[in-house]
Amino acid sequence: MVKKQLIFLLISLFLSTILNAQEVKVQGVCGYSGTYKWYSGLDVQGTYNVKDTDFNLNFEALTENVYSIGLNVRQNFEVCENGVVFVEGTLHSRIFANYKAYEFVYAGSVGFRMRHFLVQAGLFSKTIDALGRNWHSLQNYVTEPFNVLYKVQISVMGFDHPWDVYLTGSNFNDFEYERVWEPIFSLGGRWDFMERWSAVAEGTLQPAGIFHGTVKFYEATLRIGVKYKL
Repeated sequence: MVKKQLIFLLISLFLSTILNAQEVKVQGVCGYSGTYKWYSGLDVQGTYNVKDTDFNLNFEALTENVYSIGLNVRQNFEVCENGVVFVEGTLHSRIFANYKAYEFVYAGSVGFRMRHFLVQAGLFSKTIDALGRNWHSLQNYVTEPFNVLYKVQISVMGFDHPWDVYLTGSNFNDFEYERVWEPIFSLGGRWDFMERWSAVAEGTLQPAGIFHGTVKFYEATLRIGVKYKL
């Protein structure tokens, strides 16, 4: 029951943040995997900034089965010219509607970002459970209490440049959290083609399947969209 209330809270916060966002990003998603074959979906993200704190909420719908929603809070501390240390906390849930199951993640991390480089490390806990399970029942559910998360990102032109290409190696992103030995590789780009508008694209290789129950270990995903700054 507690986890269902937290999921509802995430949805409410997502809607509130999108309505008051300072930056909104919308992306179309297409991909191929051994589980879904060809699939498509939609991402919506909203970012709200208060002084040196960023609030980011995201929602993703893939096919009619997989839905993801998450809240990310990042506190930034400028430590040198073009150098920022940040502390980040995340609540994230992914729902598999056809299987009546979901996963819930709590994550905390620290990182360091410069103009061309970002590194981040931390811990997260993941629970996989059935949507209809009674909270007080003895039915089984899976908990992974301590997982290491990591990210290394390299920017070619610089994160603040009008256009950029970047390469990322990590075991998490805004929509998925994987085990240490299941990395996600991404190649992305951004082009600020107008004062407030940016075109964004990202190709990803990531672990495949529902809880990775598939023979083909990796799947390919492409996200293309636009970002608007108020």
